[in-house]
Amino acid sequence: MIEKLDFLVRFWELKARNASLGSPLTAQEQLELLSLMQLVTQGLEVPTAGPVPRPKGALPAELIGDGGIISAEVRALNASVVVVTCAPVLPKGARVILRATDAVSAVEYALPCSIVWVHRGSPTTLALAVDGIPTRERFEVTETRMTSGLALGKRERLVG
Repeated sequence: MIEKLDFLVRFWELKARNASLGSPLTAQEQLELLSLMQLVTQGLEVPTAGPVPRPKGALPAELIGDGGIISAEVRALNASVVVVTCAPVLPKGARVILRATDAVSAVEYALPCSIVWVHRGSPTTLALAVDGIPTRERFEVTETRMTSGLALGKRERLVG
């Protein structure tokens, strides 16, 4: 699922930049967008509201909005929506940022979205439409060692 998300993030980025006047596309990017549009034409319909079964490659994510962060899981995605599940019910039309990371490839995705539909259940299912320019950022994975300034064993007591 992470490969499909990576592919669609590029599509949504170019599509959003093409729609805005602030960041025009180069000739190469226009050609790339046209090519991507041909590849995603089957995935332009919004699925009907309802529960979505958990696929084998479900992707853990977070929904960030209104001062809170909610754990979520990406269960399906196409060029029109990202379908996620979460515990709380969020209102239709609310704006959130979907954040997902892939530790293997060291990439973090942030997608500005609006909630298209909500299906109450356990868990709640949401369809999110990307309505801004998503980002794809690489991060550096470093090995960290936890060290403590406090050694174990008998210590001299400081009085003062």
